[in-house]
Amino acid sequence: MKEFIIQLSENLFNTKIEIENELRWNNKSNVELYSLITKTIDFLKQNRKGESISKKLPIYKYFNKTYGINNLFLIKISKEGRAFYTHVSKDQYKILQIILEIHETHKEYEKKGGYTKH
Repeated sequence: MKEFIIQLSENLFNTKIEIENELRWNNKSNVELYSLITKTIDFLKQNRKGESISKKLPIYKYFNKTYGINNLFLIKISKEGRAFYTHVSKDQYKILQIILEIHETHKEYEKKGGYTKH
């Protein structure tokens, strides 16, 4: 049986730490993003899977160029919130699920995917 190990991209990990520090000081300006991060981690911990993104789509090309990934998955976390992650095999028994980016709105990821000119 394969073991799935959940990890955050470096940028997302740093963002999570920054928000945790803000929350310690009762600054709740990024509480929605923090909630989306924890929901994504919980989603993957339950061995659930996101939707596979075609390599032909502009959003895949953005993530491939930015992170050098070979596969991409989308999780619909909330009405607007979306998370993108990839699988990387460590060995035949372990697979890293790396959460690359989380977006609070459609506009955020549509712009990165080149779908709109915002």
